[in-house]
Amino acid sequence: MKNYSKKTMGFTLVEVLVVVVLSGLAFMIFLQALNTAKMVRVKSELRTRQSVLLNSLENLIRARKFDENESSPWSSVESLGKDQNEITVSQFDDIDDFDQYSVNSIDEYPGFGYNISVFYSTPPENPNNKKIFDLSNSPTNYKSVAISVVHATLSSLNDTLIITPNL
Repeated sequence: MKNYSKKTMGFTLVEVLVVVVLSGLAFMIFLQALNTAKMVRVKSELRTRQSVLLNSLENLIRARKFDENESSPWSSVESLGKDQNEITVSQFDDIDDFDQYSVNSIDEYPGFGYNISVFYSTPPENPNNKKIFDLSNSPTNYKSVAISVVHATLSSLNDTLIITPNL
């Protein structure tokens, strides 16, 4: 009886197929991770741009006078908003000119827009209380400016400024 010695030289077809399948799966997972990282980066960049827009709007508003009148009594609640001769933002001379001002699409930032509302407000009765300012139906020394920066694919970014004539 002859004893045949079987030498294995190389891989079997099954072994090669297993390696190909596992490599393909690993590559698919790698591509999925790259795609997820790209989406996170894009969303982060959009959110950063949204924050920069909000900050620039706040600075634009803070650069204006508190009111048309230099001292109390302030403009009436009904007169909040643009004056007749004010058409563009560069012509706005006081904070309340921004009331009900909105832009649906910003040329430099496609897909972004913003809404601004201005109203008189009163401070909390107890300054230690973390309560927010309340709306007022009459002129006060406090104007609240609510800004909302919107984007087509992100949730809106909102902030409220409380501005007084003394600052």
